[in-house]
Amino acid sequence: MRVATALLRVRKPQNESDVPFQEVLPLRLKNHVSGKTDKTSDVACLQEMTVLFSCLKTNDFNESLCAKEVGNFQQCYKGYLGKKSAKKETSGKGVLVAGKDLNYKQLNKVLKKYPTSSQNY
Repeated sequence: MRVATALLRVRKPQNESDVPFQEVLPLRLKNHVSGKTDKTSDVACLQEMTVLFSCLKTNDFNESLCAKEVGNFQQCYKGYLGKKSAKKETSGKGVLVAGKDLNYKQLNKVLKKYPTSSQNY
């Protein structure tokens, strides 16, 4: 009987005017960001690596029978290294590329150009 009465009670949604907003921290951006979470674990050429390992497994790890897959993987990895070095070069120079992911150094440059307040907190 108690379970039935508990199930029949339905909680009404709260009225927004009954809950006042309390500003704990100022609602504005800081003038800098930290670089702690900028480290990403990039997985390069996962598809090619999977195809290579499946080929090696079916051929008892005989590399000579999987030459095509090895070549595809090496080509993909060379391309990945080239893109990574180009990205590192542009981010090291501080070149801002519109519409792309910015690292923390580039973000700090943009935030320095457009500060939110004169107070640096």
